[in-house]
Amino acid sequence: MSSKNFIKDIEKIREKIKKGPADTLLSQKPFADGMYRFSMFIINYYTRVKKDLKIDFDSFMIVQTTVSHTLYQLRKKNKDINYEELETEWEKLFKEKNDESLLNMVSDFGAKNPFVKLTMSSICLVTELPKETVRRKINELSKKSILKVTKKNGVILGSQYGKIFESFVPETVSEVSKLTKNWQKIGLLKSLLTFKI
Repeated sequence: MSSKNFIKDIEKIREKIKKGPADTLLSQKPFADGMYRFSMFIINYYTRVKKDLKIDFDSFMIVQTTVSHTLYQLRKKNKDINYEELETEWEKLFKEKNDESLLNMVSDFGAKNPFVKLTMSSICLVTELPKETVRRKINELSKKSILKVTKKNGVILGSQYGKIFESFVPETVSEVSKLTKNWQKIGLLKSLLTFKI
């Protein structure tokens, strides 16, 4: 999407928010409270990354890009996977000593669902971070075993990602649940769900 189109789309949304009927759009009174709660959620998320994971936010986004890629590969194998099954799949991945473990986990090795490796260039495209920054941060994350880089499989999750998943993800689910419950309580969730662009 070009920046001109993006600006036009944002302007359309702003006009709809300001002029639309209060019962269906975001112009109703609890919007400020909902935005405050969302801002606090983002601040808390950012702080938890630094405090609990002990990595900077750019590094975290590189990890999340790798997680997203792995989940995409997993979903090609099985779209209906729940938390417990996903945790089991991570454990299988991290118990394996060789680099083929990810291939075994996410691919049936057929032409239908081939494994696609994640490259540093792909991470640069997704995150819009400079290539040198991505390379440096991936090296740092590899030293901590959060990520791993191989010629054959590209950037994959390392053994320490399991610890991130088992503690950080449940707390994030809890925080998202609190946020959406608050939005539901003040009537903002309904407005968001019915908001049409």
